[in-house]
Amino acid sequence: MPPDVDPNAVSLAILLTAAGVVPASALVTGLVSLLGNLGSIVEGRERLIAFVLSAVLVVYAYAALPVALTGVSGFAGFLAWYAIARMSMATYDDVQRRTNSLIGPSEVAP
Repeated sequence: MPPDVDPNAVSLAILLTAAGVVPASALVTGLVSLLGNLGSIVEGRERLIAFVLSAVLVVYAYAALPVALTGVSGFAGFLAWYAIARMSMATYDDVQRRTNSLIGPSEVAP
């Protein structure tokens, strides 16, 4: 950790901000990739696993924070979950060059 960062000031609240979406989606994508290396249990379920892991991460962040669950904070949590889940699924699809990805399927000559 850089010397100018107070380790006591770093919390899971960053996951619920726009700046936290990128590292959170990278974490989810990395975990899905790691789980994919375990075998065929994950194969074909990558998007579902990213969906669930994103929800678990946001719920955990809310549980660790002293925040009252209101309509506004619930909607903010939903937006955080949606952004993390969507970005991690899109990143995984891009790396795999799937049809719905931003890059598209790879063009490999036979």
